[in-house]
Amino acid sequence: MELIEAISKRRTVRDFSQKKVPSNIIEMALEAGLKAPSYNHQKQWDFILVNDINTRHKLTQTERMIEEVTEELEESLNVFEGLAKEMYLDAIPKQKKMILEAPELLVVVYKPKTQIKDSVGVYDLNCLASVWCCIENILLTLAENDIYGVTFISQNTDEVKKILGIPDNLEVAALIPFGYKKDGIRVFPQKDIDLNTKLHLNCW
Repeated sequence: MELIEAISKRRTVRDFSQKKVPSNIIEMALEAGLKAPSYNHQKQWDFILVNDINTRHKLTQTERMIEEVTEELEESLNVFEGLAKEMYLDAIPKQKKMILEAPELLVVVYKPKTQIKDSVGVYDLNCLASVWCCIENILLTLAENDIYGVTFISQNTDEVKKILGIPDNLEVAALIPFGYKKDGIRVFPQKDIDLNTKLHLNCW
C-alpha cells in the first residue's frame, strides 16, 4: 500500500470486532512509531499494552465517563454544528466501552522536557509534539493493515500513572483502544478541505 493510500484510509473507530490483532502487526506498528522524529533524538517513548480487564476497568474509573446520550450532554454540545455535533454524540457515550472491549489497549508514555503544567512556551512542548508523530506512525501502520483505533486523552493522568505504575517523571500521551472495526458501524467521514483555503504564500 502506498503511503498516501494509508493516510486516506486512516479513520477513528470506536466499535471493534473481537477478532484478535496479530502480534506481528502490533510490533510492526510500534516499530514504525519508533521511527518517528523526536526533538532530542532520544525517542523517549514507551508503550504499555493493557490486556488485563481489571486494570482496564480501573482506568475507566479515573474520570467521569458518560455512557448514554442525555439532555445535559446534548445541551453541552450545542456549541458545535452539523457533523461535529453528531460525531461527539456518537463518541462520548462509547468511551468506557471502547476501553473495556477493544481487543487491544495501548498506552503511550513519554518523557517530558517540562511538565505540561510548568510549560511557559511552545519550545517546552517539543516532546509532546514528537510523541504525537510517533502515535500517528502507529495509527497509519495499523490502518495499512485494516486495523483502527482512537486516541483517548485522559484528564487525570496522575491516576492513570498510579494504576499502571508509571514513574512520576514520565507522562501519558494517550490511551489507544484498537482492533478490527465491527461490521456495519458508522465511520464518520473526514471533512473535505480545499487546500486553497488553507495555503498562504509569504504572509497570511
